[in-house]
Amino acid sequence: MDSRPMRLPVERVILLLRLGRVSNLPTVWTNTVTGIVLAGGNLLSIEVPALIVAFSFFYIGGMFLNDAFDRDSDSRARPDRPIPAGLIQANSVFAMGYGMVLLGSIIVIILGMDKGWAPAVSAAALGTAIVAYDAYHKQNPFGPGLMALCRALIYVTVAAVIEGHITATVMTGAAILFGYVTALTYAAKRARALPSTVGKLIAGIALLDAVLMAGLGAFGGAGSALLAFFLTRRWQRVIQGT
Repeated sequence: MDSRPMRLPVERVILLLRLGRVSNLPTVWTNTVTGIVLAGGNLLSIEVPALIVAFSFFYIGGMFLNDAFDRDSDSRARPDRPIPAGLIQANSVFAMGYGMVLLGSIIVIILGMDKGWAPAVSAAALGTAIVAYDAYHKQNPFGPGLMALCRALIYVTVAAVIEGHITATVMTGAAILFGYVTALTYAAKRARALPSTVGKLIAGIALLDAVLMAGLGAFGGAGSALLAFFLTRRWQRVIQGT
């Protein structure tokens, strides 16, 4: 009996996981939790799971768009990536990427409906930053800053949903995260930077979140961020995070 049809769904899932670089998702989750702590929110709030889902959509959608926009350069430098390898069409990846970014935005807007315009504006800014980075990061001296802005805007958008405004504490945390991600993105762009090194730097985002939360006395959140660091490193061994 031919088992090939039974394997196709699994292969498709693995392909999508590669496109979404899902091994790095725990760092997005810790960014979300840290944004709540910085904003003075309650980590036991029913909004927390929904926010984690929303920013997961933003991240995965952004990774899909990254591969779709980079398909020509990947055909030369990384021909094993799904699109240049002929495993999926670029149009399909574009559609899924934009769809997930839009879905993340909708969730944020719904969650923050009673907080004025701040959540919608922040979600639009985050979506715009993601698309701008994916479309223009190649040979762009401001590319690392755009990537860092995407991460920093997670803190800002979470705060907009939780409190409806952005405090100095949130902005300070966002500035620290911005600096770290800018540095790691410059490191990733270096020709000699090994994928394993870049993977460690990406996982280090969770450690930064742990430090920020511990500094505010949220030791439970800090502990979960430490766990997320090790989870990211573990998942990166299964699905490449760069």
